[in-house]
This record gives sequence, structure tokens and C-alpha cells, in this order.
Amino acid sequence: MTWPELLKAPPPLLMMGLIAFMERWKPGSTHGFEPATASQIAALAQPHGGLDALPRVYREFLATMGASTGGLRLVWGTTSISALLEDMEAQQRERPDPRRYLKFAIGEDDYDGRHPDDFFDLARPTQDGRDTAIISIHEEHLVNGKVAAEQPFSTFSDWLRTVIASRVSLETGPGQRTPYYNLGPNPEAPAKAYEFFTRLGFSPTGLGASSAVIPLEHPERGAIALISAPSALIPRTGVELRARDKVQQLFLEEIIKDHEQELRGG
Repeated sequence: MTWPELLKAPPPLLMMGLIAFMERWKPGSTHGFEPATASQIAALAQPHGGLDALPRVYREFLATMGASTGGLRLVWGTTSISALLEDMEAQQRERPDPRRYLKFAIGEDDYDGRHPDDFFDLARPTQDGRDTAIISIHEEHLVNGKVAAEQPFSTFSDWLRTVIASRVSLETGPGQRTPYYNLGPNPEAPAKAYEFFTRLGFSPTGLGASSAVIPLEHPERGAIALISAPSALIPRTGVELRARDKVQQLFLEEIIKDHEQELRGG
């Protein structure tokens, strides 16, 4: 798939592809997944206008791991549908407009205070209709409008594919590191990086891709590359790279070092 082809028809995030990717790179990592029931999904959707109001990719997520993500930690908090339904039943606080906002993750409390919640902005669907924009903000701030929401990722799909790639293949143990390459703010850098890695034999994964988040894999070299385009939160292109084998890791790092200017789009 060329860069223009990816922009024209980006491969969607499908739960079947996500599970295959996870089991390929970390066998057993999906064993604790538990789906939400149809009645739970319907109950969650009801205040927002019914099942059709839920983005399709989120409905597929709920039907795959909506009750439990097992040992996979997706957020500093929970995406459990039972917790979301319990939260909906709390009557003592004002809620954001349910026709526009749908909470899909509840932030937890820790020593730094409470983490923000995550919401779908139902008024901003993607062009293919499978997904919609997401925001991160404490619910009370969303209600009173006094604090601006953050948008670390454009969509639920981009958020999920980034988290999965990071948790399954990019995270390392003590004393190890996953190289991160800052390719700067040049808008051509994501295309340059994509073309560079595909020339090396990398290709899209089962996680799909978008113009903003592109996971790539090289099965023969046992390597993953994650390209992240500039965003409002991080105004630069970044690439994370990890190979299972140390020799392959050093080989790929050396190639990137030799082509760093090319990757920056300069």
C-alpha cells in the first residue's frame, strides 16, 4: 500500500485483526478478554440515542472486551462497561449533553490526583462513519465549559491502535529502551517515514492505520515501527521502533541514523 492509497482508503481497525496482532506479538495476551452482553451495550447506548449512536468500532470493542480487558491496561482507570453503567446511574451530578458526548473511560485516582475521563464527541464522526473524535477531560469541566478538553488522539481507533502497539510490542523491561525518533514538524515527514519503512519491507499491521497513526511490522525481522504524525498536543512526527532480536534492533537503528535527514523530509 502506497502513501496516497493509505490516505485515500486507510485500513480500518478491526477487532479480529487486533486480536491476531496481539497473539502474534505476545501470545496469551488476549486470554482475559470478556465481551459485554447485548443488554449491557443496549443500556449504555440508550441515553445517547440507541445502538446506532455508538460508533461502530466501539460497538465491536465492547463485543470483544467490553466487560474486561484482562491483563491489558488501556487507561489510567477503566473501560469496563459495568463501571460505565454504574457511573451512569449516579444521580447526584450534572451530565454533559448525551446527544453529543459518550463516556468510554473513567479516570482513576492516584497520588497525582484524578485522571481525566475519555469521551466520544458524537458530533464529529469520521468520513467512513465507523468512528468519531475523542476527547480527554474531567466530566465536571466538560459540563461547565471552563477548561478546554485535550485531544491526544483524533479517534478511538488511533487511541486503541497506539495503546495496543505500545503495550504489546514497544514496551520494554528494566534497563531496556525503545528508540524514539523526533522527525520534527515538517508535514511531509509522516509520508517520508512511511515510504522509508515500506522500502525496508515493513507493511501495515492488523491494527489498521490512519494518516495520523501508522503501525507497521516486519515479520521476518520481528520488528514494529509506530509512526505518529504531528498533532495539536505533540506538534512533531515521531517514530518508535523495536525489534525482538538485538542484532535486528541495532541494524535498523543504524539504517535510520544514516537516513535521518531523509526521514525529516528535509
